[in-house]
Amino acid sequence: MAGPSPTLRPPRHDDIVPYTEFLADPEVAVWLDDSAQVPLSAARVEAILFRDAWCLWAIECDGTFAGVTSLYHPDLVRGIARYSIVIGDRTRWGQGVGAAVTQQVTEYGFATLGLRKIEADVLEPDTAARAMLKRAGFAEDGRLRKDAWRRGQWVDRFLFSLLHEEWRQRNQA
Repeated sequence: MAGPSPTLRPPRHDDIVPYTEFLADPEVAVWLDDSAQVPLSAARVEAILFRDAWCLWAIECDGTFAGVTSLYHPDLVRGIARYSIVIGDRTRWGQGVGAAVTQQVTEYGFATLGLRKIEADVLEPDTAARAMLKRAGFAEDGRLRKDAWRRGQWVDRFLFSLLHEEWRQRNQA
């Protein structure tokens, strides 16, 4: 059985309202960046999608907007960027969409942009995201203890990275 085949495309203005709604969902936002822990206005979401991003794509599944992924905070002198993914459509969770998107974005980062390393971080309780990054070849680099306040307690942040040569080795056929 074939896995999911999400499409990455440029964001559109009709993504603003559903993305704002995704970010307002406590089950989606809880493991995101601290800035997503307060309600974001449609104007702020528009800025995220169209002005603040370096490499940002909308995730589409079966013709429906499902979330956003990006490479951000580029350090092109060092050949590094950070990776993020938000699958806001909870009906898509657990279907392999994250793994498929991660493969597409890392390929773009390494093969097209020529990055040397892609970094990511995940809060401790988000075991699905940690497992997905590990399956994609990311190595766990470390842990920032009690780094974020979520659901009434301090939680650890796990740091991950994938090096170009590790990605190339995994993708040689």
